[in-house]
Amino acid sequence: MGKGSQSKTKRLGFFGGSFDPVHIGHISLAKQAIEKAKLDKLLLCPAFHAPLRDQNPFFSPEIRLEILEKVAAEHSKIEICSLEIEKQKVCYTYNTLCEIQRIYPTSEIIVLLGADQFNQLEKWKYHTQLAQAFQFCVFARDSSQISPPSIPNLSFKLMQNKLIHCSSTEIRQKLKNRESIESLVPSSVYSIISQKSISS
Repeated sequence: MGKGSQSKTKRLGFFGGSFDPVHIGHISLAKQAIEKAKLDKLLLCPAFHAPLRDQNPFFSPEIRLEILEKVAAEHSKIEICSLEIEKQKVCYTYNTLCEIQRIYPTSEIIVLLGADQFNQLEKWKYHTQLAQAFQFCVFARDSSQISPPSIPNLSFKLMQNKLIHCSSTEIRQKLKNRESIESLVPSSVYSIISQKSISS
């Protein structure tokens, strides 16, 4: 994360996930969040291993980080947060956000979260502390209803985002079947994702 612009970052977005791999839906949501939530900067934070995910990632942490950094280089308000990858272990969002808040002490942090994860936020470790310290910007993945969890002091806004029918699961399956993923991932990382999948 860049050090020079910390004092200018008043509204800081945080978008965590496996990004296994990153796809056009992720980038569309990131750009929409920057615009709709009026973010000065958005951090994409790849998880070493997501706490609620059973399977191991398809791509290694290092490859996922490399791919994300290439994508972020094309967007001036997007940066990569490598804190969880650097720790080489399962990390909890609350701990990561507290660390980011220490780096950006004067910034208001907004957590970008999909409706599916928001609906099960009560399963997250430290969810009570998360709700007390940070606010959420919730995006829809499909047309299903959003059911706010019963957590005290929970502050959130629903983002009226465009629905893009694309998922990392679909991409991984296509890669296993040797099918084209060109329309599903940013053009700048299409070749690297295709090449790296062969060795994964």
